[in-house]
Amino acid sequence: MDSPLITMIMHASWAARLVLIILLVFSIITWTIIVTRMQFIKSAAAGNRRFKSKFESIDKVDELTGFDKKSLATPLGRLGLIGQGECRRIVADVRRMGGRDPSFMLQSQFSMAEERVESAYMGIVATLDRGVFMLAMVSSISPFLGLLGTVWGIMNAFFEISNQGSASLPVVAPGIAEALIATLAGLAVAIPALFFYNYFNHRAERIETDIDEFKTLLLARIKREVFLNLYEGRGSA
Repeated sequence: MDSPLITMIMHASWAARLVLIILLVFSIITWTIIVTRMQFIKSAAAGNRRFKSKFESIDKVDELTGFDKKSLATPLGRLGLIGQGECRRIVADVRRMGGRDPSFMLQSQFSMAEERVESAYMGIVATLDRGVFMLAMVSSISPFLGLLGTVWGIMNAFFEISNQGSASLPVVAPGIAEALIATLAGLAVAIPALFFYNYFNHRAERIETDIDEFKTLLLARIKREVFLNLYEGRGSA
């Protein structure tokens, strides 16, 4: 049994079909982004919670090497590894100075570490918004494409009225149906795109806040551990 909707689409004009094809492509792109982003956001949020719980239980940043690969692949894990590398670098640079007082160079060392961690933070945060801009474009363009199909359908209806000299239902129905289908398709594509655009932005902001808080904690831990390493080194000397 044929669906009335499919029948109307099959009898639509070439312009209406073109609009519907474009909207179909937009819909496929939209739902592909939605599914992949949903998986990424959920995985990132859950992974960050697990990593943060483990991080709070360790005494030194250097102990991150004992974490499993899955934990280190999370946004917080990636940032933590950068911090671990910076902590090791500062301690190694200071120790190469020998017995000289390292205090004069610590400020510049910490500044370099903060810049490195901040750069890594910006790169990680950028991945949270990947693909979301396309949802904004689809949500903005789709209603206008639907409106274009609507106007075209109404124009066809008026053309048939003038061509056949009648405004009966059989004459105007195809054009009106074409217009309504285009409107429906435009809204059907735009509404999910707009909803998930706002949803992903909200979730990304929450994850970004968690990463920013961890960044502050990580930098504080780096400074503390550098001072402890230098103190222990001098104490053993």
